[in-house]
Amino acid sequence: MTEEYEDMNDEPVNDEQSTTGLPEGVLERLGQYASRTKQDLQQVVAEFLEQIAKEHQCDNPADEDEDLLIDWAEQMFIETRNRGSGGMVMAGSVPFVGCFVGVDERRRDRRSNLVNRAKRDFTLDPNAAISSGMIGHFIKKDGLWSLSTNNGTTVTETSSQEIPEHSFVADGERICLLAKSGRPKGMTMNGRNYHFLGAPEDEFTNDGAIQLWRLDMQGEDADAEVLIGEPCRIMARPPNENAKADWKDVLSTSMGMAKMIEYTDSFVNDGMKGLLKPFKFWTDADLHGHFAPLEDLVEAFEAGSRTFTINGEQGRSGPIVLTKGTVNRMSTESRDNQYDEDGRGYSITLTSTALQSQHGSKDSADVMGWIGSACHDLTTPFSARTDDELIPFAERSTVLVCGRVAVKRKDGVDIPSIKVMGVFADSRRIRRRQTGGDTGEGQFN
Repeated sequence: MTEEYEDMNDEPVNDEQSTTGLPEGVLERLGQYASRTKQDLQQVVAEFLEQIAKEHQCDNPADEDEDLLIDWAEQMFIETRNRGSGGMVMAGSVPFVGCFVGVDERRRDRRSNLVNRAKRDFTLDPNAAISSGMIGHFIKKDGLWSLSTNNGTTVTETSSQEIPEHSFVADGERICLLAKSGRPKGMTMNGRNYHFLGAPEDEFTNDGAIQLWRLDMQGEDADAEVLIGEPCRIMARPPNENAKADWKDVLSTSMGMAKMIEYTDSFVNDGMKGLLKPFKFWTDADLHGHFAPLEDLVEAFEAGSRTFTINGEQGRSGPIVLTKGTVNRMSTESRDNQYDEDGRGYSITLTSTALQSQHGSKDSADVMGWIGSACHDLTTPFSARTDDELIPFAERSTVLVCGRVAVKRKDGVDIPSIKVMGVFADSRRIRRRQTGGDTGEGQFN
């Protein structure tokens, strides 16, 4: 991942603090906001403290200048016009509507590239690296660590016998990444891409607006459970106009975004709500170009795959598609998978009359789907959902699948498979799986 993701310096904060210690000018603004929104002042103060800790790494307001705290309070008022029920919304966010279709198989460290670049830049030219404002340099002085940044040198309270928090080694020296406030920030930030089929709410009914997006979820949100196929509204920031081509489909989110997901179909009129049903919304070529029938997966791979080079070796990655099939076999019990982030794997095999007509009883008449622990734990890939229950489905159920296509050649034939990110099953299109029962000796009496 690149710094394309690196716009949030969110760090979770749970400390409850009172108004004590906040300057009068800040309390005046917080009080005005609390009165206007009919909220409790203590709650507004708590949200303000959480906000400045996340955005500016300020854990102790008493250490900051009053004018800076006032500016942060002013910023809070502007951002809270876009707030959702779960917390603060990132500046520049707009409502997107559609539905979740899948989750990536693993978390990734969003800051690993920043750390590597910081190490490189500091090794090449320490002064230039520090002057950039992105890097701080820890220096031992009088038994304590001092932090040198582009704004000068500050003595910390950390003993030089300890390792400074958030620091890492470059060219034999201790350095760190800096937040916008000039404070050290964490060298890691886990994130996961969630896949969302939709569009900005004010563009949803426009021709060509609906597309498949990667929703960058970070921190605790990287393990959020979502409802696949359920219409919803989310708040996210669109990519910059000058974003690199590989990042044009990435939506940025605030920390706590998962709590702000609103499952609703109110963004379309009653006459259009039928179009949001997944078996229509996922498959309609008039709405988007992401659906590929099982029998066309090889062609979809050829048309949408890209090549890449890692450690001097070239690889090829297939496109993420939406497809539909009848379940032929499935393994709902986990098996060991050394490539999975939690070491677990599941599987589902799909087929269709068109595929069987082409390939008969050959291996190529089935498409194997590999399901990782994230898809299994954060979604419900083996069940249909109604308003009040989850219904496990059995073989010969018809399902929708979102996943990345791969192709291997066997006996001169290209055979596709899918790395499954999400499965949707409609309760009226499935066969119920029989679960439970008497497993004791009494069953034979």
